[in-house]
Amino acid sequence: MKTFKQMVEEFQCPGCVCGMDVHCGSYKVSREGEKGGGACKGHVLGTMMGLGNSIALGLPRGFDKPGYDYYAKPPRAKNRMTIRLWPNGTKPDWDHLNVPVWFLEKDGTLFVRTFMPRINHGVVDVVDGGTSGMVPHAINVAVFLDEID
Repeated sequence: MKTFKQMVEEFQCPGCVCGMDVHCGSYKVSREGEKGGGACKGHVLGTMMGLGNSIALGLPRGFDKPGYDYYAKPPRAKNRMTIRLWPNGTKPDWDHLNVPVWFLEKDGTLFVRTFMPRINHGVVDVVDGGTSGMVPHAINVAVFLDEID
């Protein structure tokens, strides 16, 4: 079982431009209401794979890409992404407005790509102690992980 700060340091701090742990001076907690999840608000992707292709270094393949900013000139990979961390015993409210699409169980942690179709926004949910049973209709990325960049 990981604490919230341990989850931030494991999944957000690696590769962050602000620092490598929660003592960086930019660590600010953003909570998901009363549900128990949250993230570091100060997190900015600082690792690139090739020119302008930012990644979230602390997340596994399939969950580490932020997507593109089509309004930038020229369009380029974003340097921020929404990562929601859920300590053991908490989880997002997945439903028709927060749809779990992809998942990967790895080392006692459930990684889920969640899409919010109403606002056209994707997030990565990281659930400590989560299992595939929490997202029965999502696609298991482990089956084709070798095919993902």
